[in-house]
Amino acid sequence: MKNQLFEEAKRSDTLSKELISNLLESMEYSSISFINWTIDVLKILKTRIDRGDKITDAVSKVVYDKKSFQAFVKKNFSSYIFSQVFADPKKAEKVYFHLESCDGGYNLIMSSSSKEKTYRWISSLSERFSLVEMIATGVLYVKDNRKDTYMPFISEHGKYCRYDQKTGKILEL
Repeated sequence: MKNQLFEEAKRSDTLSKELISNLLESMEYSSISFINWTIDVLKILKTRIDRGDKITDAVSKVVYDKKSFQAFVKKNFSSYIFSQVFADPKKAEKVYFHLESCDGGYNLIMSSSSKEKTYRWISSLSERFSLVEMIATGVLYVKDNRKDTYMPFISEHGKYCRYDQKTGKILEL
C-alpha cells in the first residue's frame, strides 16, 4: 500500500484523499519508518513543485505552488519533518530516537527529549571503565569514560551478557 502511495506522489498530478490521509495519519506515530516515509513523500512532492509541476490536493482542491505547499507542511506536520523537507541539511532540526522492543527485534521511536537515557550505569570497574546496561536490550557494555566509547561485555565463552539485578550476577545470553 505504501509503495502505491509513494508511486502516486512521484507521478500523479492529484494527491488522492488516501495519500493525504496517510501522510497526516503518520503524525500519530513516532516510529522512524513512518517519519522517514512521510519525509520522503513530502520531499518528492516539493521537488516536483519546485520544477513546476501542478499538483492538486484532492481534499482542499488547492493547486500547490512553493509557498502554499510549504504552508501546508508547516501547518500539518512536526517542526522536525518541516525542517527535513525545507531546511538546508546543515540547519535541519535534529531529533533523537530510542529503542523499543517489538516482535522480531526493535523499533526506533522518536524520543520526546534529547535527555532520555540509552544506558543505565551498573558499576565503576576502575577510574577509566564503567559497566553499563543498554536499557532497551539488557545487554552489558564496558564504557571507556576517557574516550566516551562503548564495547559489548563478552564472556570468556564469546557470548554477550546481561546483568541480573536480583542476584547481582552477570549472566551469559
